[in-house]
Amino acid sequence: MTDEKIINWMLNGTVEANEVYRSIDNRLLYKAVMPEYKSIVRTIYDYYSKHRVPPSYNVLESLLNGDCDIQILECIKQEVCSGNEIGYYLDLIKERYNNFLIKGLSGYIEDPEVSTIDINDKIKNVISTTEQLYKDGVFSEGNLKDSSKERVDSYNYTENNPTQIMGVLSGYKELDNYTWGIKNSEMMVIAGGSSSGKSLLMLNMAINAWLGSNDPFSEEPTVDDGKNIVFISLEMSKSQLENRIDANIAGIKHRSLIRGSLTDEEKIRWKKSLNFQNKYNKKFYIIDMPRGSNMIEISAKYESILGIFKPDAFFADYLQLMSPSKTVSGSDWQDVGKVSEELHEFCRKNDIPVITAAQRKARPKKKGVKSFKDQIDLEDIGRSKMIGDNSNIVLLIEYRDEEYLREDMPIHVVKNRDGAKGKVVLKKDFELSRITNLPDGWAEDFGDENEC
Repeated sequence: MTDEKIINWMLNGTVEANEVYRSIDNRLLYKAVMPEYKSIVRTIYDYYSKHRVPPSYNVLESLLNGDCDIQILECIKQEVCSGNEIGYYLDLIKERYNNFLIKGLSGYIEDPEVSTIDINDKIKNVISTTEQLYKDGVFSEGNLKDSSKERVDSYNYTENNPTQIMGVLSGYKELDNYTWGIKNSEMMVIAGGSSSGKSLLMLNMAINAWLGSNDPFSEEPTVDDGKNIVFISLEMSKSQLENRIDANIAGIKHRSLIRGSLTDEEKIRWKKSLNFQNKYNKKFYIIDMPRGSNMIEISAKYESILGIFKPDAFFADYLQLMSPSKTVSGSDWQDVGKVSEELHEFCRKNDIPVITAAQRKARPKKKGVKSFKDQIDLEDIGRSKMIGDNSNIVLLIEYRDEEYLREDMPIHVVKNRDGAKGKVVLKKDFELSRITNLPDGWAEDFGDENEC
């Protein structure tokens, strides 16, 4: 009856057929229906693809040309499906096909002649198919005029509560003036060369968002404007990240912390920051995952976290260390582009801000040129245009000669979907695992005043 109800609904018209195809991909629908309905489903889609409307019952019968029992078509015609039922039957057919996949996998695993490698491949295919099965094809839709009152109400609310529509703030005033925070369903990419500080900048943003306007040396949380953070690391271990976070919050030397050579004053600062952490009710949840993890695995881990707390922002370090969920092409620029696409879908599906980092192209070397001037280009991120296409905000950390001697960090806002592009300059304090706002009176672009 489930299959007949869905097909009956599809044959009502274009809107109804579209609703089904948005909910479940046509290829998956073909696999999910029972064998006696497969030729019908295939014929409907072929006709719909060509004419943009489903066939009538008479046309469908003619097209099938004996491939289907006429009695089945009569049953479909009788199983009338209404608008308040179709969602239920679509859920049923998805669940049925999901159970079919799981049972098939169980038999595959128990077969002693099947290798471990083949079993792992089968598991990955089932996970990928299941992910597609429950993926919605449209986030929202509707006629423009139908939402006019809603848009006016939204504006009036924003006018009266301007801070309420701010996203997750980075803690850097100039940058936040450009972005007004990273909002839900938005993705920010921080791009930089090797050892440019892109991962540390992302970690500092996470710490700043987590703290809000609290002072960790007060030992008591006083303000409730911090955020719950999930930080996925595919580069550093959990303990390495915790050491960096401790150095940052306490303002102590990272090297002294990991070598056990803190001064008495640094120990006092560290203890105060730890007391604050123990009393603070906001989560900073670190997940150390292996390189090559894909978005299916990361999403599964994220889903498990939702049972513990609701995250406000999601950080992933970093794009080039992740793998696409489906076929790996072997071409790094295609794979990282696909990963960025999947990460953007993740942030939209989960309605959460996502901040990640990406490697810029290697700096070009020109013979006979003594000085280097960076050509700021959105498309030089990871050699993939797709990264920029899938991002709402893109920050590029500038390349310069003798970068290791410089204390300032010029950052170009090369993409900002809801605001202006521009440039901000921050200050490096790598020894304390910090990147801070530029102090007043800092001499920018005037020679060597800012060199270490």
